[in-house]
Amino acid sequence: MQNQINKEYLNPVGKSVPRIDGKGIVTGQTKYAFDLKFANMLVGKMIRSPHPHARIISMDTSKAESLPGVRAVITAKDTDQIKFGSNEYFFPHTIDQMALESEKVRYIGDEIGAVAAVDEETALEALKLIDVQYEILPHVVDVQEAMKPGAPQIHESLNNIAVIMPVNFGNPERALKEADYVREDLFYTPAAHQSAMEPHVCVAQWEKFTNKVTLWASTQAPFKCREALAKTLKMDLNNIRVIKMAVGGGFGGKLEMLPMDFSACLLSKKAGGLPVKICYNREEEFLASRRKHGMIYKLKSGVKKDGTLVAITGEVIADGGAYCSYGPTVIAAAIMRIFMVYKIQHFRVTGYRVYTNTPVSGAMRGFGGVQAGFAIEAHMDMLAEGIGMDPVEFRLKNITTPNMTTINKMIISSNGLKECIEKSTEAAGWSKKRGKQRHLRRGIGIGIAADVMGSKMYKSHESAGSIVKVEEDGSVYLFTGAADTGQGSDTALSQIACQELGVSYSRIKCKAGDTEITPFDTGSFASRVTFISGNATIQAARDAKMQILGVVAKEFSLNMDNLDIKAEEVINTKDSTAIMDFDKAVELCYSFHYGNQIIGRGSYNPNTTPIDFRTGEGNVSGSYGFEAQIAEVEVNTETGEVTVLKMWDAHDIGKAINPKSVEGQIEGSLAMGLGYTFMENLQFDKKGRPANGNFANYRLPRAIGMPPIETILIETNDPQGPFGAKGMGEASLLPTSAAIANAIYDAVGIRLKELPFTPEKIIEALKEQQEKKVEV
Repeated sequence: MQNQINKEYLNPVGKSVPRIDGKGIVTGQTKYAFDLKFANMLVGKMIRSPHPHARIISMDTSKAESLPGVRAVITAKDTDQIKFGSNEYFFPHTIDQMALESEKVRYIGDEIGAVAAVDEETALEALKLIDVQYEILPHVVDVQEAMKPGAPQIHESLNNIAVIMPVNFGNPERALKEADYVREDLFYTPAAHQSAMEPHVCVAQWEKFTNKVTLWASTQAPFKCREALAKTLKMDLNNIRVIKMAVGGGFGGKLEMLPMDFSACLLSKKAGGLPVKICYNREEEFLASRRKHGMIYKLKSGVKKDGTLVAITGEVIADGGAYCSYGPTVIAAAIMRIFMVYKIQHFRVTGYRVYTNTPVSGAMRGFGGVQAGFAIEAHMDMLAEGIGMDPVEFRLKNITTPNMTTINKMIISSNGLKECIEKSTEAAGWSKKRGKQRHLRRGIGIGIAADVMGSKMYKSHESAGSIVKVEEDGSVYLFTGAADTGQGSDTALSQIACQELGVSYSRIKCKAGDTEITPFDTGSFASRVTFISGNATIQAARDAKMQILGVVAKEFSLNMDNLDIKAEEVINTKDSTAIMDFDKAVELCYSFHYGNQIIGRGSYNPNTTPIDFRTGEGNVSGSYGFEAQIAEVEVNTETGEVTVLKMWDAHDIGKAINPKSVEGQIEGSLAMGLGYTFMENLQFDKKGRPANGNFANYRLPRAIGMPPIETILIETNDPQGPFGAKGMGEASLLPTSAAIANAIYDAVGIRLKELPFTPEKIIEALKEQQEKKVEV
């Protein structure tokens, strides 16, 4: 392979090498699940409830089954009626959804069956012929109304509260009494939707002769999807193959098996093994996939005159929709992320995850941290103002530090939060601008955040596996279970493998996310892939390297401990002399005398402890990432419009495996943060149906409206990360709304506590401000 080696790609870690999948994407050759075409493939459609809350009395599918072109109809009677969910290991009582509901529906869009036909028109006609008789039940859409005694009972939970999560440390009541300044604030954050450009889509085919099923899907977690399919279909794991296709965006929304995945498999079985494709339209995406939890966040905190944060108390109410999904994890993250950021000894916050007759809330980028980030960071600014302290100085006094253990037993090793704050404020000219631009209606604000690198909150382990195979011609294959959903993880893992193996990045190909071929990996979520899958990949590459070096050492009677592979050369580390090039070494391994196949294996499970949800203690992540964000804004007091002039983002990423990819992740997070701050608000009508569930009415940011962004990469070289790297897919999203809210206050003196910040809300706040001045 010598003629194909690009020496520019030697030592690829730390270089912005091209994406390994880039050419396929830009030329249109990359295959997404919707692109799959098989002979005699059928079109599947879901049978959905038209009611927000009802009991199923009867269901007659005979007319649909007799319609020409219909090949299969399934209902709950065709299933084993097994419930599934996403937090079964720690919260078994939250496993509350069936693949197809059999007795009761709990929101408009709830799945009760599916059809498969020769084309879409026939499938849609079949849906009209299915006769379902319901007993209509009272429903509730508002989360606070749902918690009241006597509200319609959606599941068996008292007052519709699916999860109560109290987190208590120290004696916050006493500490508040001893504080010099105490304030209480209430924040409202809306529901939102992931709005990936590619909708949910899958293709399933049942093999009659093996009784196995293959699902090609747009998924963030193929192994988790397989696990849920095995449970609901009552099959062994090795009889289910899930193949992750290229993913056109996920953002948490494609982290679970949905009823459509289950239905495609069962429809294919009932249709005699014909393949079945199910693809959501945009309205179904908003109605029946997953969404961000709307939250009400109440905080009461106390500080000393010197700025010491002494106590925090509060309450979080999360609108969970009809089923639990990832609700327990989201509410836990919304409460406990603060311990990564601030040193706090006295704390009491209780979270409530509440059922309503609305679409299901689940995972969305940030896992509750976006809602919490807005509330906490806006609240921190108000505390600082209350004692006359600069908000940057206040944060620097209270933030976590390297090599510390938090009150809830999180073990923080590397921590660049101080550097993030200092570098971002310096770049933004904080000291020259803060409080000095109000005559221009301009202001500057800060928000800070931290995030995990994986999360042992789903099952007993958080491991990932990798295989590195070196072919006879010196080409390299990486097999990883990690799911690249657009963030570039295939590229980063390939860079890590080549760096450890000592070869050029131009040698490698990557195969990812196939449960029958690649090693296990829990999926792409919680910013875990670079850190956890990256460590597994280092081990696999090191194993392959040791196999090669073992053969070289034996051939030349050398001590293998003194050998390494660097920049395509096998070298003696004692004197840095080259022994042979990589191709010759591989040729030797596969020679007649040795015949050694080079297949390296790696597995990594971070040294973490699950959270004890009775106490709130646990080191949930192997490492933690940190960041600070500055926003500068200008407010038009006549129209209420806010212009974000520029944003600065300083991020502790440990080590940038691919700097351009890191910058892209930060910019993407900021785009989502800006959307949630100013535009996004998934609203529901009186029956719980999305009132703006399409791209015509659900507003999203576009590239043309993005402000200038300056990214600052802080490299702390984490001792446990692959080449010092950390994950960083979500943290940049967490403080955006608060940084902008704080900047608006600096510009015009109004405090906004409800997202999104619409011109109408700003005009109203300015009007109230003026009225108070008149009263004084």
